Amino acid sequence: MTFMSNVSPSRTLIDKLAFEADLAIDAALRAGSPTMIRSPRTEIEFVAAVTLGSVHDIATAWRPLCRAAGLRLTLTGVFCHAAPRVRFLDGNGRQRQCELADLLIVADVGSPKSFVRQAVLVQAKMARAMQRVSLAGPSSRVQLDLYQNWHVFDFSDPVYGLSQLNLMTGAGAIYSGTIGVLDRHLHLKAQPVWTQHRVKPTPATVSNEPRLGTFMAEMAGNAIGFGREASPSLQTDWSKTIERLLDVTYKQIFHNKAVLGPGGMRRGAHEIVYLMRSLDSAVSSASSGGPPYDYEIQPDDSRPGGISLVHIVLRPFD
Repeated sequence: MTFMSNVSPSRTLIDKLAFEADLAIDAALRAGSPTMIRSPRTEIEFVAAVTLGSVHDIATAWRPLCRAAGLRLTLTGVFCHAAPRVRFLDGNGRQRQCELADLLIVADVGSPKSFVRQAVLVQAKMARAMQRVSLAGPSSRVQLDLYQNWHVFDFSDPVYGLSQLNLMTGAGAIYSGTIGVLDRHLHLKAQPVWTQHRVKPTPATVSNEPRLGTFMAEMAGNAIGFGREASPSLQTDWSKTIERLLDVTYKQIFHNKAVLGPGGMRRGAHEIVYLMRSLDSAVSSASSGGPPYDYEIQPDDSRPGGISLVHIVLRPFD
């Protein structure tokens, strides 16, 4: 792994970032985002709460801490109702298909021309009981098989333009995917907790695993075991996969001439971008104050929605 000591956050800074991110995510998991009409209850609602509800609060808390350390922060959150699907042959030669992930977390640390990228795919699962994890359902077993063994796979949607991807090439394959466990039973006062679990051994309990905010902060510090290096310069199947997921997610344009004019609105054009997609509508904003409640953008094309995303970028001040 490339290491840039003059840019990477210090241990003290990482601990502060972790504390603030966990605090912000806890609030979002409990109350949801400003656009939600009820507190989150399902996996997809909790992903929406994190990407739409916590990003602004995390950025607000992190920015002065990073500035004091000589780092400029950009934090982006994107929520997509759907997720890219992949297909592969399992160890017995059977054709399988599943969602690649519920959430992608990426951390880019360094200058635009020379940076280290850490990335991780997350499958979000509800705890079946207090501190108990069950991945026994058919879809969960297929997803777990993919994450534990990384069979060669193809994207089902041709827009991604990638096939026969072998994530076992290069170092750290086991850190490519994680299970995010959402436990609504762990604490009193209905405070859900999101913990990040490695896929081997198969998660069964919630014990000392890092919470999501801590995991994100450790990724920003390029810590081993918290995501996998995906720097574009590596030119591995893993780095190409992450680059393509980012590209498709950010470049999607929703067209609504009555609201946006002929140019549409591009994702990722501003420092903090919120996007909420349902089956027939989208809400988007580039405002650091949160999504406006009256921007209902109807997508009128069939292009893909990308992947839900939290993207951390730390750059040195010029």
